[in-house]
Formats: sequence, structure tokens, C-alpha cells
Amino acid sequence: MIIKRGYGDLNKTYRPCKVSEVMGHDTVKRMIGNALDKQTLPHSMMFTGESGCGKTTFARIIALGLNCKEGITSEPCCKCDYCDATLRLNSLAVLELDSARTGNVDTVRSTLADLPAAPMGGERFKVVIFDEAHNLSGKAEDALLKFLEDVPEHVYLILCTNEPQKLKNVTKNRCKTIQFNRLAPAVIFELLENVSQFEGFSYNKEVLKYIVKESKGVPRQALSFLQQVASEGSWTKDAASLIINAGADVDSIEVFEFCKVLLRNNNFDVVLSKFKEIDNMPVETIRIIMTGFFAGCLKNSKKMSDRMKYSKIIDVISTPYYGPKPEHVLVNNLFKISRVLGGDFNV
Repeated sequence: MIIKRGYGDLNKTYRPCKVSEVMGHDTVKRMIGNALDKQTLPHSMMFTGESGCGKTTFARIIALGLNCKEGITSEPCCKCDYCDATLRLNSLAVLELDSARTGNVDTVRSTLADLPAAPMGGERFKVVIFDEAHNLSGKAEDALLKFLEDVPEHVYLILCTNEPQKLKNVTKNRCKTIQFNRLAPAVIFELLENVSQFEGFSYNKEVLKYIVKESKGVPRQALSFLQQVASEGSWTKDAASLIINAGADVDSIEVFEFCKVLLRNNNFDVVLSKFKEIDNMPVETIRIIMTGFFAGCLKNSKKMSDRMKYSKIIDVISTPYYGPKPEHVLVNNLFKISRVLGGDFNV
């Protein structure tokens, strides 16, 4: 059962905080749920698998379950002071390290040096989550390895990584490894439909199925696509295809509208007038989104003449712009695109 907490990004507001709220991952749910409820959870664990498939989410569920005031449980209350602090990421007992930024040996040694002391806020346990653990430096991993030999009873270490092969075998051997896989299409569809109903979206099931296909079993990606499609609002497969292939943010829908103007009108004066509505955006952002837009057009076109047209446009706009005035290059390329859409491929 999904639960919404807070407002804003769908990936955050619908993030599971209890084992029962997780969709899919049935084997992992049983393993971690039983270990929490029976208080047999290993003190050092390694979560491996694709990005966006739930590794950090489960690590946070463990942190909540270990310190909830109602007791050690797979179903934390998510309301007590300890749960609230963990959910807000400001708990003194739960530390989440981005190893890509803080994976140096000094940071790791400093973190480990503080762990033997009891939690300062009254929590039962200290939990340290090493996100992107494969980015730990060699010396940092060596320092962690020594700590893994004898983890204090009040400390839990969780290493999350999508590239476990980069970690030393001796490190992996000292952790209980749990593999996270991509979710089945039916599970992703159920997630998207539940969220759409909860949010009151006037959704189209065919569009949801398209999002399922494009997200390739990654729930974080699926919810990100859903948010972008819902923001655009038309709920057509063509619009969803353009949005997903462009890889744009929710705030970049206006670039799609500009691209639609390009497609409808090869009059450069009209194009230039419409361009003034988005010329406050970074040129490279506009270029990337436009490239993705026309790549989507190419992917979904059926006629050879259309494919040739979109391919030529991508040739015109796909190269990054360098120099002191990249906006001048973009305007020049908009002129070339107008000519291509008018049937002149000799640009």
C-alpha cells in the first residue's frame, strides 16, 4: 500500500518508509522484515543492484525500524521523534554518506572514530549508510575494512552500490550481501496507477504502459517520467514520447512548446519571436532538450522523408556550442532548422 508523505517530487513523497509499503522485492522484504522483527539483522550489509531500484530506500527503512520509539520493527510508526528526525535526514544517530563526495580516508576515519560512543539523542543504534560505496578510496575502504572486523553492537553499517565489482572481495565477504533487481512491468504499472489515482491525474493507461516500457523496471525512473508527463498535461503517447526521449526536467516543458512551434511553422520570423520566450534559459539546456525532442520525433516517425528531416535537424543541433556567445550559434541553427523544415536539406 502506497502512502504519500509531504509535497513535491513524487519520488520523495511516495518513498516507502515501512517494509509493507514497498512494492515488489518480495524476497528482500521477507529477509529484511523478518530480520528486523526477530532482531537478527546483520550489523554489516551490502546492498547491490541497479540505480533507482530501492537500495537506499531499504537502508533508510532499516534505520527507521531500528530506532522507532515503538520498538525494533519492520513497521516503524514514522511519527515519533526518532522517526521524524530520520525522515528529515537530521538524526544524530543516522548518517548517510555520499561516497562520491565524501569517500576519502579522512572523512571515513572521522566517521568511524565517533561510532563506538552511544547515540547522543537516546536512540538505540547508530546507522551509517555508505551510498555509492564503490567510490570509496582504497585507503578509505581499508579503514572501513578494519572496522568491519568487529562492529560494535549498537552500530549498523550498510554499503549501497551498483558496482560491487569495484570493491575488494574481503570487504564484500564481511558483509551480508542483498541483491536488488529491477521490478516486473506489472509492479511498475501498479505503482504508477496507484500514484496517478492518489494524485488525481486524468491519466491514460496506454501512456502509463509506455512509461513502464521506457523505465525498464526502475521505479525511480518511472515516477520521474510520470511527474514530467503529468506536468505537460496532455496525456498523449506522442507527448510522453517526446518528454521521455528529451530527458527534460519538469520545468523545461516550455522548450517542448517551442519545438512544436518549429514543427508547425518554418517562418523564421515567427520562430524567432517564439524563441524570445525561452531565451533566458541556458543555451546548452535548450540545445540538449531540443536534441532529445527531435530524437524522439525520429524514433517515432514512419515516413522516410520525415526521418531524413529529423536526422538532418539533429545533425544541425547536436554539437555543443563553444565560444563567448553561444546564443548566436543557437539562433543561426534555428534558422537552419527552419530551412530544413521547409524542405531545404542543403544547410
